Amino acid sequence: MADETIRVLYLDDEEPNLFSFKAAFRREFEVHTCDEPHKAVRLLDDHEFHVVLSDQRMPRISGVEFFELIMPDHPDVSRILVTGYADTDAVVDAINKGQVYRFVSKPWNEEELRGVIRSGYALNRSRVQNAAQGTEVLALLESMGSELVELAGTLSSGAPGAADTVAAALHAMKGRMDEEHARYARFMKNASR
Repeated sequence: MADETIRVLYLDDEEPNLFSFKAAFRREFEVHTCDEPHKAVRLLDDHEFHVVLSDQRMPRISGVEFFELIMPDHPDVSRILVTGYADTDAVVDAINKGQVYRFVSKPWNEEELRGVIRSGYALNRSRVQNAAQGTEVLALLESMGSELVELAGTLSSGAPGAADTVAAALHAMKGRMDEEHARYARFMKNASR
């Protein structure tokens, strides 16, 4: 994580804001900017971004609507809403619909925004790790479920030694579950640091 370049996308219909953003952050982050929502969607589909910022007030689509649009295909990206207006309805919509991580006011404070982008990156990496962990756990549970079905068949066959075979298999399964539990505990300990 320490050596990975943080990839940031900023959507804003005002070109000067895009130029200012790129000038301020291009040395620290891999910065992509665009002034049209459909271009931003294409960029998201073509590249993996950690953090996406969007202006709230744009002519064709609001920032909240844009985030709502990209949520299904890009759930792990950290979303930051940039707004120059104190719009309570937009804030509520952003939380409920666009699952916005943070709000940043225009004009932004460069140092504050830098910190917000870095914390958004950390959130993104955590989401990706949690999703991978969940996928591994589901695969393990599916495998164990199949194994239990086979063991039930072995037991119901009434073959000599079936009970011993099932007992040994259940003991081995319990060992794998204990290993997985320990691995998960280590993962959670590392994730909380």
